[in-house]
Amino acid sequence: MHPCLSRVWTYDKANKRQSWMELRTGLKVEQFDSVFVVQRFFGMGLLSLMIGAKQVFGFAKNPLSWFFTKSYPHPFGNGIHEVERNTALLSDWLGDKVYKPFLNPAKITPPATNYICISPGSVWETKRLPIQKWIDFIHVLPRDQAIVLMGSPNEKSLSDEIENACPGWPIYNETGKHALVASSSIFAQSKGNFVNDSGPMHLSSAVNVPTVAMYCSTLPDFGFGPLADHSEIIEVSEKLDCRPCGDHGKKNCPLGHYACGNHISTQKMLLAYEALEASK
Repeated sequence: MHPCLSRVWTYDKANKRQSWMELRTGLKVEQFDSVFVVQRFFGMGLLSLMIGAKQVFGFAKNPLSWFFTKSYPHPFGNGIHEVERNTALLSDWLGDKVYKPFLNPAKITPPATNYICISPGSVWETKRLPIQKWIDFIHVLPRDQAIVLMGSPNEKSLSDEIENACPGWPIYNETGKHALVASSSIFAQSKGNFVNDSGPMHLSSAVNVPTVAMYCSTLPDFGFGPLADHSEIIEVSEKLDCRPCGDHGKKNCPLGHYACGNHISTQKMLLAYEALEASK
């Protein structure tokens, strides 16, 4: 835990009502001077107002923002990053400087050297680059390029499919083997991470490792893109009337063709890899 944090409370979405009540009781005891409400939903707005803090700051999109001490705009869809939006929420306290996410994980021994990471998974199906695209990408890489496959335990089948389709390449399937901090260390020691619009992308930003992010159904303009110093976004070249199909992603393509993923160019992915090599 960060040395500036004295305690972290958790909210159980699977048991919302009970968890909300427990949070209200526990937080009220603390008698906070100030509360900053990052979420823009009614439940967290109400919770923040009911714990007896002297001041409550939040976004104007929260339905209860009228009762906040001060509310702030939350511009969405114009390319302003979520980090910038959240930093603005703290501007009266910390000033206008934008603070990027930062992790400094203890080093663990990685499974390979001079490797790239590929993280093929995502909670949302329409944020996943099709597995065949990852396979095609690996097939155009140098045969001695070490590849570490990463992801959560429930994504192992995706990595297994990639590994089985790429005999002869030095592939290290680490999917599901590491906790969050250890995963961050493996990302940090790679020469570059190839990811979807997903958790591994944000971990890559936090350890500031070169990142190539695949955007299928979602858009970088939503404000959740990679923040590493060397970042590249790859998305479909043609304009699709159906893209984006939602703010977060969906369990499947509403139209069945998944053009936003199937039409992403493997050649663009190779060029991004070559740019990483050239920058070393």
